[in-house]
Amino acid sequence: MKPLRASFRFLAVGIAVLIFAAAISFSVSISAAEKPSAETTAFAAPSTGDGALFTAFVSVLRHPRCMNCHSRGDFPRQGDDGHPHAMNVRRGPEGHGVTAEKCSTCHQDHNLGAHLPPGAPNWALPPPATPMIWQGLTDAQICRSIKDPKQNKNRNLDQLVEHLTEDKLVMWGWNPGEGRTPIPMPHEEFAAKVKQWQAAGATCPTETGKRAKLDVPGQ
Repeated sequence: MKPLRASFRFLAVGIAVLIFAAAISFSVSISAAEKPSAETTAFAAPSTGDGALFTAFVSVLRHPRCMNCHSRGDFPRQGDDGHPHAMNVRRGPEGHGVTAEKCSTCHQDHNLGAHLPPGAPNWALPPPATPMIWQGLTDAQICRSIKDPKQNKNRNLDQLVEHLTEDKLVMWGWNPGEGRTPIPMPHEEFAAKVKQWQAAGATCPTETGKRAKLDVPGQ
């Protein structure tokens, strides 16, 4: 009987070992199936080199609150439809208007109220030496122009990001006063996207043929 019992014990131990090994093998297989491969992970990672981070916020630059001062011509525009400024206002030698029609004649450093001139600190157009005209440009061209020190008032990338996210005149676009459509993208979101674009290398998009125009709400 003793040899028989020993055989049973040996058989039981063998079966237990096989079951344990099978369980480990099954667990490893499940883990491998759940863990994404390097190829899958690389495919799922968002691309930062195709300019997508710039196009994520370029709609702000196309909005009338921005484009009215960055459009074609030697004059500012008004309204959501981007019509030429009343009273034949012109850019002037420094972007502040000409003769008696200086920007500061009507525009103060704050909004004056309904049906009155809007205002913000340093209210002006870009100077004629660097007019920063975006109307008619593609996303790629806008991107390159705002990064070019010869076109952006000699700003480096840090200064450009500061201008876009902190300048009081730029920020006016989110608080343009009664009767004017504010920029729809929240300022915090815009600033975060601009800084994300900078951190990723400030890559510009490739040419697509899509050109900037006055982004009129509702159209």
